[in-house]
Amino acid sequence: MATATSEIRALTAAAFQTPAKFTEFCRNGGKPLGGIINGEQVRGSMNVTFETIDPGSQEVLATICEMGEAEVAQAVTAAQRAFDGAGPKSWRNIGVEERIKLVNKLVELCDRDRDVLLACEIRDGGKVSELAEGDFTQIRECAQYFSGVARRIEMGDGPAMKVAEGVKGFTYREPWGVVAGIIPWNYPIVLTSWFMFPALLSGNTILIKPAEDTPLSALYIAKLAQEAGFPPGVINVLTGRGEITGHCIAEHPGVRYIAFTGSPGVGQAILRTCDRHGTRMKRELGGNGSAIVLADADPELVARMVGKYTNQHYGQTCCTIHRVFVDKKIADDFIDAQTEFFKGLKIGYQADAGTQLGAVINPTQRSRILAAQQETIARGAQPLLAGGEATVAGKSGFYIKPSLYRTEPNLNVNPLEVFHTYATICPVSSPEEALKLANSSPYGLGSSVWTKDIDRGITLAKQFRDGTGQVNCHNSIAYGLPYGGQGISGGPGGGVNCEETFLDYTQVKAVYVADYPG
Repeated sequence: MATATSEIRALTAAAFQTPAKFTEFCRNGGKPLGGIINGEQVRGSMNVTFETIDPGSQEVLATICEMGEAEVAQAVTAAQRAFDGAGPKSWRNIGVEERIKLVNKLVELCDRDRDVLLACEIRDGGKVSELAEGDFTQIRECAQYFSGVARRIEMGDGPAMKVAEGVKGFTYREPWGVVAGIIPWNYPIVLTSWFMFPALLSGNTILIKPAEDTPLSALYIAKLAQEAGFPPGVINVLTGRGEITGHCIAEHPGVRYIAFTGSPGVGQAILRTCDRHGTRMKRELGGNGSAIVLADADPELVARMVGKYTNQHYGQTCCTIHRVFVDKKIADDFIDAQTEFFKGLKIGYQADAGTQLGAVINPTQRSRILAAQQETIARGAQPLLAGGEATVAGKSGFYIKPSLYRTEPNLNVNPLEVFHTYATICPVSSPEEALKLANSSPYGLGSSVWTKDIDRGITLAKQFRDGTGQVNCHNSIAYGLPYGGQGISGGPGGGVNCEETFLDYTQVKAVYVADYPG
């Protein structure tokens, strides 16, 4: 068991050299990178730019143009024109196999330029290479899965049924038209893929609004889409801040559907805006995931597993573990083992070999995390590792130490999501007490049970107030199974990664036909 336990480690960086092609793309011939509208780079009528930086060094990677109301309107017009087109040339009328062919060509180009897209994740997004490489594989896997779904799901007319004498009725399924994906900074390639492929393959034209902290991968994918032969206007990228560009997208009545991933507050504000003109919206709004550790679990082994998931992308993962409820019989040993795991994390620059805990994405996040660490103690938690700022030699990034706290069932010490390598551990008397505490959160994205008794674990996992319940694993994703939230963590629709996701990007109407009177 000791050998198996020691092999459980955090995701770790290999040394990464930035490819020249990435640097050339960022320089853009000495001009700011514009948004992509109707197949062309657009500078933007506001003449406003912002910088995207490497969070581990604060090096400026590129200057980006901000898109405003005029550019959103221009992109919606271009996307609607591409959707409607002229007869068979319209995107909505292009056959499924032709769409799949274009998607496959895009995937091949992404594979060709793998190192550039890895640089987007590592340099722009701050990821260690082991995680970035796993994220990159999602481009192909997502495209392949939704290509299969697109072949299976019938668009257009459904079977007819008799509804009255001389009257028949049937359903008609069609794409929405212009749909938008508002993508967060923590998993830009993954979440762009999860939006883009089902939306395109179901026949929609798309607007991608990447986070202002991580715009480079979306811009580069749009560049490759042009090379792949996508018609102008089918894929558009609108760069800018959420409160400017994102708000303009939500305000535009020509956007028929929005997929949003981000914080509950922002998601709820966008939803209220969408409601004013009837735009549908699906959302994944973060989490505050729990792990319940039963008395039969090996405390050292499970502590390291929980520590690994808590540290995935330095805790900047929506469904990760931040609240641990462990049986009192093994609590002390579990706490000692998880404390040692956190202490052993190597803090460093994300592109340097061996780094396991890099910088958080921006100074705002750093301030929020540091404030949350202090508030956790103020609310009564006992600090095992108090966190605080960290330093990395030769780098001026946004580095923070991991934090870990012991708490009690009557203390509400972490009611909000804390996007870092941060966890509270609460000893409990029974699985029922643990489940009650786990379900006391308004969030509901993903939680897990850790036990040798698989059947008991499944019974408990089914009772989580979460979109995903897990036994002896966490941060679990699989194509064909929905990934979505309950409570303030998301809804409506089928989440992502399943057939229901594809259906979310379509609308169904009923058509009734009666014989001509007389």
